[in-house]
Amino acid sequence: DAFCWVKRDSYLPQGSQGLKAVTKYKLGYDPVEVDPEDMVRYAKDRPAHMASYSVSDAVATYYLYDKYVHMFIFSLCTIIPMGPEDVLRKGSGTLCEALLMVEACTKSI
Repeated sequence: DAFCWVKRDSYLPQGSQGLKAVTKYKLGYDPVEVDPEDMVRYAKDRPAHMASYSVSDAVATYYLYDKYVHMFIFSLCTIIPMGPEDVLRKGSGTLCEALLMVEACTKSI
């Protein structure tokens, strides 16, 4: 859910839509990072470090969802007659069309 929001609604450049970059930009902190080439070695030699890396990703995802995605989707669902998954996964044009249809029905157009 958080990734769908980032891709469509975060207004971040294409190269800055990964979890680490979004966390730095939107939440203002640097998550634990591990070079992909070191992951297998660290899993064997430094399992506690890999566990903190995993937890760091989970915490970052949770806070992104909690701070940005949840209320955004909830707000859209109050004005657009779609479920949360539909609102999150539809494109901006489809959502705009749905909102226009709601307004048209309200005004009997």
